[in-house]
Amino acid sequence: MHTTTIGLAEAKNNFSRVTAEVNRSGRPVTVLKNNKPWVTISPAAGVANPDMVDVAVDFMDEYADVFEELAK
Repeated sequence: MHTTTIGLAEAKNNFSRVTAEVNRSGRPVTVLKNNKPWVTISPAAGVANPDMVDVAVDFMDEYADVFEELAK
């Protein structure tokens, strides 16, 4: 199985999307720190309906600017 790798900044900035894709595809993602494997994000056993995750990701994407303001 091919493992995707992404940088730490990308994982941080796109955490919701990254985790939704891991859940949808079932493929883990390795997060790199200083170009070295640091952590792996993998789907949990018995994860809820992937369609619900997609709905949540769409919601987060649609209101990303609101969440950014609230986080200040």
